[in-house]
Amino acid sequence: MNRLQALAMLKELVDNDLVDPSYVSLGKRNPANYQIQIKCDYNKKEIEAHAKKHGLTIEEDKEKLYLLIFKP
Repeated sequence: MNRLQALAMLKELVDNDLVDPSYVSLGKRNPANYQIQIKCDYNKKEIEAHAKKHGLTIEEDKEKLYLLIFKP
């Protein structure tokens, strides 16, 4: 997803009380696409359901400290 799409998704997640904005960041997944990175506690099932409605994928890091949301 491009930067504007990532920001819009982030706003939706915050507006729906799915994430705390102080624990979220945007970063480049590759040169043309961005991803949302959520740190600390999060409700994986609710976030995953919301992301799937927008055709996005989620993945956790090995230590399960971060949840990434991106367009496959």
